[in-house]
Amino acid sequence: MSISAHLKRPAILAAAFIAILAFVVAGAQTASSAPGQVVRVDVTGAVFTCADGSYTVTSGDALSLFHMSTDQNGGIHVTGTIAPRNVTLSFSGDNNTYSLAGAAWFGGNLTDAGSEFTDTEHFQILGPSGGVVDNVSIVSHVRLTASGDVVVEFEKNTGTCVPPED
Repeated sequence: MSISAHLKRPAILAAAFIAILAFVVAGAQTASSAPGQVVRVDVTGAVFTCADGSYTVTSGDALSLFHMSTDQNGGIHVTGTIAPRNVTLSFSGDNNTYSLAGAAWFGGNLTDAGSEFTDTEHFQILGPSGGVVDNVSIVSHVRLTASGDVVVEFEKNTGTCVPPED
């Protein structure tokens, strides 16, 4: 998946929208005083697609923390962390129950000179005995000029699965 498609994923867009909405409602604050926003989302039905099959979330939620602030020069800074809570999964190849550990983090800066965003997703799918059976391991980055031209763009995916699109 390309970085531009990766950054357009609904979770990233939702996180950015929530952070921007919180910024507008709370007003501009310095980076050190801006509060974070915490959201819990039911993730039942989400699907991790892997090389050997797919895992469907049967229960649990994701706890998301979003933070947005401005600096003294008017730059906007956004970060977010998303972590699973009590997530159980079923696998397409058997009748076992699996669990999910890990987190996703994204952050970005927007200034008059351009913008820069990084997204990391590191999750482990744990088998019934607690050992890792599959994983998501993605790091992506994009830097844009003020006119929107891409200067740097990469995605490194070393996992055995891709995360849900939703």
